[in-house]
Amino acid sequence: MSRFCTDRPPFFTSGLWLGVAVLFLSACGTTMTTRQSGFLTDYQRLSPVSAKGERSLKTPVALNPARTAITAVEWRVKNDGLSPQERTALLAALRTDLQHQLELLPQSPDGRPAEVRAAITDVSTVSPSLNVLSTAMFAAPLERGGAAVEIEAVETGSHRQLAALSLGYYAPLSDLKARYSKLAPAQIALDKAAGDFGPLLHP
Repeated sequence: MSRFCTDRPPFFTSGLWLGVAVLFLSACGTTMTTRQSGFLTDYQRLSPVSAKGERSLKTPVALNPARTAITAVEWRVKNDGLSPQERTALLAALRTDLQHQLELLPQSPDGRPAEVRAAITDVSTVSPSLNVLSTAMFAAPLERGGAAVEIEAVETGSHRQLAALSLGYYAPLSDLKARYSKLAPAQIALDKAAGDFGPLLHP
């Protein structure tokens, strides 16, 4: 065995692994690959995938907030390994985020009535214990999490799609606290999805 291998400084191995971990996580970015779940009314009208990994459609007409409501928030994830309580918590979080966006709509009595529909189509959770262990060994958590979401607003009655968003998002590397809570990265992704969908409701 070479002198390099036998006499290297004790910090070399941990420092090397830290560098590898940081480079790996940085290279992955925040984009989660998404698939068409079949939930949206129309996928053809959405924009091509953006640099942020999302496809979207912005409404061409004003919506009447007094006649716009959330009519569905569904779970479309298969083999997620979550409990019914955890699924309910994530669905409730998405509904709350979307309701906040509707409350930001300006008054428009002549605007179109609309129904907002949303579905969580993928979820990636983290293992807090594994990330604690990897942090102790490599000074960085190795698992990341996030979620994929599809949201649309359709005109009441005609069901014509007015606005839509398809987004897959991983919690960023900078948000380290999210790596020590099982559902926190998914909740961050849901917050972002609702936040990105809100402006699409404004023509």
